[in-house]
Amino acid sequence: MSVGDVNGLTVLLTRAREDAEDWAVDLAERGARAVIFPCIEGQEIRDEATAYKLVTALGDADWLIVSSVRGVRGVAALAGLRGVTEVSIAAVGRTTAAAAKQELGHVDLIGEGGTIRTLAKTLAECLTDDDRRLIRVVSAGAEKPNPDLEEVLQPLGIEVSHIAVYRTLVAQAEEPRGDITNMDVDTIFLASPSAVAGLLARTHVPKNVQIITIGPSTTLAAHEAGLHVDGEAAGRDLEGMIEAIP
Repeated sequence: MSVGDVNGLTVLLTRAREDAEDWAVDLAERGARAVIFPCIEGQEIRDEATAYKLVTALGDADWLIVSSVRGVRGVAALAGLRGVTEVSIAAVGRTTAAAAKQELGHVDLIGEGGTIRTLAKTLAECLTDDDRRLIRVVSAGAEKPNPDLEEVLQPLGIEVSHIAVYRTLVAQAEEPRGDITNMDVDTIFLASPSAVAGLLARTHVPKNVQIITIGPSTTLAAHEAGLHVDGEAAGRDLEGMIEAIP
């Protein structure tokens, strides 16, 4: 098997279930077997103050970015269809896009690759230099936003703001902890420090399983938890994770 080849591998995905589904489809298309094993989950934020902030922000925005099904549901609950009538919607991956089309009425851009960074790059490529200086983007998602959106768009002059519509929580500990050995897992993908904590809360990790992380902060969390790391993604997306497989 060559570097970055997943054909025939069984890969454990530790993201929240709805976020992992796009990656599972992509991996299956590459000949891998994906096992969705959620190690983080979302807690809804539903209050009048957040609803007001979101509706106000959308009223001034040109684009709404949603990166998860939870984010879509948050926008639908807090702003409703009326709140997104005049804004273009960009979604991370096919699963989020399908949810946005169903609950928000339309989707104008879908970012392949399953991450906010790839979506931000796709959006930037769609805009002219003049457009970028006038565009306002609002993202709706987790309480702690992914920095990739601002890192890609703000240097181009695009104004970015974020409204939290849910909190990311580590999966609750299971007693006794499970054992993924009988799943015949070859590789574990860890896409956040929270997923590291959630994984160890849910199961024992066999020493012979490859562990691939999405970046330095996740690698650090894995090392601090006593896990070995076999590869670290250079890019914060599924492609980067795959390419990091030794």
